[in-house]
Amino acid sequence: MDVRQISECATWEALADRVMAPLPQRWIYGETAKRLGREVRRLCIFDDTGPIATPIAIAQIVMRTKFGMRTSLLSRGPLFLPECPQHIQRAALTSVRRALPFGVHLMTCETRLRRIGLTAAPEVVELDLSQELASLRAGMHGKWRNALKNAESTRLKVAQLQPSPGVLMPLLRTEKSRQAKGRYRGLPPEFMLAVQDVAPKSLRLFSASDAQMLFVIHGTSASYQIGHTGSEGRALNAHNLILWEAIQRLKSEGVLRLDLGTLDRNKAPDLARFKLRSGAQARHLAPAALM
Repeated sequence: MDVRQISECATWEALADRVMAPLPQRWIYGETAKRLGREVRRLCIFDDTGPIATPIAIAQIVMRTKFGMRTSLLSRGPLFLPECPQHIQRAALTSVRRALPFGVHLMTCETRLRRIGLTAAPEVVELDLSQELASLRAGMHGKWRNALKNAESTRLKVAQLQPSPGVLMPLLRTEKSRQAKGRYRGLPPEFMLAVQDVAPKSLRLFSASDAQMLFVIHGTSASYQIGHTGSEGRALNAHNLILWEAIQRLKSEGVLRLDLGTLDRNKAPDLARFKLRSGAQARHLAPAALM
């Protein structure tokens, strides 16, 4: 197998779109990591056994050095293209590891590749936006849909805000406080500020009453990142209305899949229930492991 570094955004994103890559395997994620002082490598693995080398997998790795030890992290990858037979996936992963500098090589893979898990398997929830709007609405849990109807019957209107640093800061401060209290883990708010600096056009911020939700568009997919609601928004089911409006607008922009993030049924049961009842589907990823 041949491993090549990809240095052009268009080339990388074309490959990533073929597998509707999640945010950690997107160009803007790597550029944001660089802005925060990390080293990034974008690798494409080719099967060179035939007359023409065929790309079969991609892997974006974020690296950092601390106390003299280099750690390489492959999040939500490698991603295998349709041309990659299952029986050579482990060999492709080995090729990725050999292409990296000496150090600790960690990964959180989409599927388990016969590696010993170091953590529990995370659970993510995703919404298929390739469906018609009527089908998306019909797929909602009855209680979630009724809450949406109630919100629609009020004076609430959803506004899309320009996500400038000043507009984002109150939401990010609230998120930082929640994460500090250990309610759940996610990307640090500082990362979203860096995304705003690197790729401001990728952010979508929606607001209604005292509630907000922030999304990132990356190619043909998008990710929900941060949300917050106050007492009024909670009483009026503002997040139901915001998410439904976001679904419609993201779909109109060509987004085919919306990643609603991880589920923590123990620490954040209300948030998990909200996501699942929206009609999204949950699935387990592989646990963190050594490459």
